[in-house]
Amino acid sequence: MFSDKPYLQSWRPIYELSSAVVWFTGMNAAYALMYISSLPSIGFMLTSSFCAAMMITRLTQALPRWQQHRRLKGKKLALFKLTQKQCQNLQQKNQTQGVWLGWGFEWKRLHGQRAWDLLRSDNLPAKSEKTMGAGWVHGMEEHEEPLYQPLEQIQMHTMVIGVPGSGKTRLFDLLVTQAVLRNEPVIIIDPKGDHDLASHTLRSCELSGNKLRFMKFHPGFPADSIRINLLQNFNRSSELASRISGLMPSGGDNAPFQAFAQKAVDAVVQGYLLCGQRPTLVLIRQGLEGGVTGLLIRALTAVCSTYCPGAEKKITSKSQQGKSNQDTVAHRWIAFYREQIMPDNPCTDVEGLISLFEHDRAHYGKMIATLLPALGMLTGGPLARLLSPDPTDIDDLRPCTHTANLIEQNKVMYFGLDSLSDPMVGKAIGQLLLADLAAVAGDRYNYSSTNDQPINLFVDEAAEVLCPQLLSLLNKGRGAKFRLYVATQTLADFEAQLGSEAAAEQFIDNCNHLICLRTQNPETQKFITDKLPPVRYRYFIRNQGISTDANRPMEFTGNLSEQQLEETGDLFPPQLLGELPNLEYVARLGGGRLLKGRIPIICSPES
Repeated sequence: MFSDKPYLQSWRPIYELSSAVVWFTGMNAAYALMYISSLPSIGFMLTSSFCAAMMITRLTQALPRWQQHRRLKGKKLALFKLTQKQCQNLQQKNQTQGVWLGWGFEWKRLHGQRAWDLLRSDNLPAKSEKTMGAGWVHGMEEHEEPLYQPLEQIQMHTMVIGVPGSGKTRLFDLLVTQAVLRNEPVIIIDPKGDHDLASHTLRSCELSGNKLRFMKFHPGFPADSIRINLLQNFNRSSELASRISGLMPSGGDNAPFQAFAQKAVDAVVQGYLLCGQRPTLVLIRQGLEGGVTGLLIRALTAVCSTYCPGAEKKITSKSQQGKSNQDTVAHRWIAFYREQIMPDNPCTDVEGLISLFEHDRAHYGKMIATLLPALGMLTGGPLARLLSPDPTDIDDLRPCTHTANLIEQNKVMYFGLDSLSDPMVGKAIGQLLLADLAAVAGDRYNYSSTNDQPINLFVDEAAEVLCPQLLSLLNKGRGAKFRLYVATQTLADFEAQLGSEAAAEQFIDNCNHLICLRTQNPETQKFITDKLPPVRYRYFIRNQGISTDANRPMEFTGNLSEQQLEETGDLFPPQLLGELPNLEYVARLGGGRLLKGRIPIICSPES
């Protein structure tokens, strides 16, 4: 059905400007003739005045269209100097209006109609060689304004898509700065280790009045990094086994090896817990690589001595009667446990260690051969003290912490994974970190109060650290007050990691909000715009024709017609997502809002 509002072609040539020039010429001609001609001057004055009035009328009509065409040149990159006053304004706006997303407008059917008309016309602006993308897309609206997203909405997670250099990191910089100024815990996982993002985050902490909130982890700079135990937080010991076995290749022929490794790690972890030790990556590697004999003896000593206080003396006296190695002592403890303790007080935790000890040594070595290299990477060199810290080591002055402690102390934590130099280690650290955060989320969900601070988690290049725990945080993190911002380049990145397009779409669909910068992948473009409601666009068709009658060849008839039609199209043309300039985006927010915006570059006042 046609709208009652008349349809006007937006991008036709500015005919009014040509008409104004003609009237301006007529005004000057009449004014000049007044002095040359001997005729009465009143007639020339009236003619000149009429031409001036018509010229002003046409200029008034031409000016809006000239401004409209001028907007097609696009916007220049905007710098946002973060001063103390600007910080106060951002804090106030965050509380009253929500998170600031830059400048722009809400994209509606009117803007889609204008873009549709321009793409169909011959007046499409030429692309500049100095700037990247089609700047005219942002010129579909006359007036832009600050864009805000209410704080209640960002609980439902945000996906950011864009090719390298399109502005993902600058968008993270803007969002991180506001989260810091709101005095909320912030955790940033950056596989590539962007120094600008780290330095801008530190500057935000300084402007918020507490520089000590900022903490940094980077494998490439161990002297400047904090020490963190990524196995500190768990609800059940089996969680640690799942995390570590998840570092192995999964699926296909590797499934039996992964299952065995998970069983072995679980037994070792339970053994350390029985001995009163909190497991670390180094301890787990020692328990697996060096054999479980020593750990088994300590665990059986602790269990048996609990129910039989004289057990250790009995085993020690037998050992002193003859030469005994560790294996012999372990067998004596096993026999004592099975005869004296197991019938009345069985302990499944220590029985897992016994099973592992009695397993064929050659087969055991083959089954965990795939896991040991992954553990070796995380426990070798400086990483041994970074990821398996000893809190009692007074010689190491670097801070020692864990993720739950970072959140409780309201810290701003930057994790640079250095995946460019060592992708395998970077991915393993990222996955362990996300698994630890998932455990913290589960603990907050079960036991924390409603007054807990929301946690802002930023994951750049999410495909590099993709794991089941990240999907769990997207699925269930909202109940634990986790706000996730996940960035990637294309939908194909998730598809390559997860193995199917359906799984990749399922992953993205867990984010209610989607911010898309420039993306060249046609499937990603189609995926984003297909979720928008279709609209009907209007256009004109002009027909003309000439015909003759065979009986009267000298007679001609002609016709000229103009017809208005409607056609269904996309609210935002998908091909334009590949032509967005740097730092410009299209945001599809939860609830159906579609925003076209541009991001400022945050800099210090001295820049």
